[in-house]
Amino acid sequence: MNIYILEDNLIQRQHLERMIKELVLRHQLRNINVFSTARPELLLSQIERAADHQLYFLDLEIGREAQKGLAVAKEIREKDPFGTIVLVTTHSELAPVTFEYRVAALDFIEKDLGEQEFIRKVEECLLIADSRRTLPVSPDNFSFENKYTSFQIPFSDILYFETMEIAHKIRLITKSKVLDFYAELNEIAGCDERLFRCHRAFVVNLANIRLVDKKNKLVLFDQDERCSVSRRLQKETIERMEAYKNSFS
Repeated sequence: MNIYILEDNLIQRQHLERMIKELVLRHQLRNINVFSTARPELLLSQIERAADHQLYFLDLEIGREAQKGLAVAKEIREKDPFGTIVLVTTHSELAPVTFEYRVAALDFIEKDLGEQEFIRKVEECLLIADSRRTLPVSPDNFSFENKYTSFQIPFSDILYFETMEIAHKIRLITKSKVLDFYAELNEIAGCDERLFRCHRAFVVNLANIRLVDKKNKLVLFDQDERCSVSRRLQKETIERMEAYKNSFS
């Protein structure tokens, strides 16, 4: 799970980040990454590489814009419908406005709370978000967990996996986002019958293949996505794709 902090006050941002990291250690939570920034556009760009059930702590007032955090929360909800959003602010009078933005925030934490009460509320949100990691994001998921990472992606979104230049690092290409993580391609290919290693560097989702271009040795997907297929495995890729799709006809 990734935890994102949007806070334009450096001291408050560093304080919240330290607090969260201490709580993660205290509760021995696994596969947690913390990313903090004062720039909304940087946070939103990171979500393109997010998986499921992320946690966001958003300051409402950014750059003297009292409701900037709500606008960011609305964009997050569009990009990440499964994320857990927590709003942190000195503007308690804005709490009712959050409903107008339809961001389904988990909590509204006031900055002027006592230190222990503030920690308690952050801790509560962190544990709730962590407990949600086991909930399915769709009825048909690709769920993956190893010692480096844990995430879920709807199978209908998966196009293919590819190796990267960094050893043991994999990139997942989906219809809506890109996700980088550490694993082995053989681990991926063995997770489900829909996943097939068509090339030493690629594992494809047979269910989402649009066409196999034998002349150019390419597997084509919607949205102009494509990956290589080895000459040796072209025939088997086509046979497996057709067998899978025929099983539903």
